[in-house]
Amino acid sequence: MEITTQSLFPTLVWTTLFTDRVAFNANLLELATQLRNSDPAGVANTNVKGWQSPNNLQNLEQFEQINQRILQVCERIAESQNFRPNLNLHLQAWVNISPPGASNKIHYHANCHFSGVYYISVPSPECGSIFFRDPRAAAKMLTYPAIKPTEFTTDEVRMRPEEGRMYVFPGWLEHGVEENKSDRDRIGISFNVLAMP
Repeated sequence: MEITTQSLFPTLVWTTLFTDRVAFNANLLELATQLRNSDPAGVANTNVKGWQSPNNLQNLEQFEQINQRILQVCERIAESQNFRPNLNLHLQAWVNISPPGASNKIHYHANCHFSGVYYISVPSPECGSIFFRDPRAAAKMLTYPAIKPTEFTTDEVRMRPEEGRMYVFPGWLEHGVEENKSDRDRIGISFNVLAMP
């Protein structure tokens, strides 16, 4: 008997790794540090024990290169998902600096098509992974007696940060970031993108 599998309503996460990440990130690290020094209090959102800039990197000329790359990646993803042509992608971006002990609470981003993170500085594997929760409410009604989780039975997926890597995912997908258990700051740029006519 042959059994075939068909994936229904998949939740996609897209990723890319920049080839010029070493030099590119060295510049971004300097810019992120300057930004924190100019506003040590930052803003409080989902970050716990961390620092977050205002959501205005898209308006800052010194961050133009990363802003353009984020938009290019999201434009390619939109095309791959048959979004209408000639849409305007509206970006909102901010810096997250997570020292040892910092994390991000579970949250989602309403009213945007894409959310994501680009990693500038990742001190070690212990710096904390981004994780995603199963968005299917009905799936939580019953647990599976599996001895090892699979893509079908798991209710949470973790993805390790890597310097120069960008993750993009639907804004409605619940996500958080584990505690930074390393001895240095984890630094990244998070973003939301809304596609409008």
